Amino acid sequence: MSPRAGLPRACRWLMSAWLSSLCMIAPAFAEEDAADCQPREQVVVQADGSRLRLAVRCADTGGEEDRSPSRFEVAYAASGSERFQRRLVLQADAMEEPLRDVGFVDIDGDGFSEIEARGMCGAGPNCLGDLYRLDPATGELHHFFSGGYADLRVIDGHLVESGRASCCAWESHAWPLDGPPRLRDYDNMALMITIGADMASDRDDAPARCTFSRRNGDNWQVVAPPGAAWLALCEVYGDDYHLVTPEEARAADAASAQEP
Repeated sequence: MSPRAGLPRACRWLMSAWLSSLCMIAPAFAEEDAADCQPREQVVVQADGSRLRLAVRCADTGGEEDRSPSRFEVAYAASGSERFQRRLVLQADAMEEPLRDVGFVDIDGDGFSEIEARGMCGAGPNCLGDLYRLDPATGELHHFFSGGYADLRVIDGHLVESGRASCCAWESHAWPLDGPPRLRDYDNMALMITIGADMASDRDDAPARCTFSRRNGDNWQVVAPPGAAWLALCEVYGDDYHLVTPEEARAADAASAQEP
């Protein structure tokens, strides 16, 4: 019997996509890694007139065609100043995870660019990533976010990363953008959204289940979505999904507690 037989339709579909990605991802990244590195600089102007400059340095490993990015330098110049000051240096390290690329991204559309560094990718859409944010008052960059994701966006004042959690599930994590300049990672997320096949259903056409949870001490508690904009995260498998309510989750917990 096929290992996918008897799984809900959403799970069977996602498993097929996951297995296909195992075949496609290796050649794609092999081609990217072999590409010739060209030393370059990019400058972006911030909303307050200050500037950030990204310089890509290349390592010479035996010829022009073998050069690869080895060092990424980010410098800052205050508004009205021509002097750039180095603020961040990222480089590939043979003893650590590879660094694939570094670039600018204005994640929240506020006119101030963040620095996004992407690392190793798995057998699927998720790749390691780090985000560095500028403090306009000091001109310093701080390490703002670290994780592994396929998509990064802002919803309702929260940074939201999303990625595949397993063959049959997708997961999103959210952190408020405001607050102290501390590193956002898995241990301090404010909200988790899980979208997956309904494994308890015998129906082939059972809709995916979408669950919003907040941390409650050492546990997670099912909550209602903070707003309508968040429901877009539930549509990984289409708009035919089942939103798990707090009342439904409490009833399921109570029924489970009564089982022998």
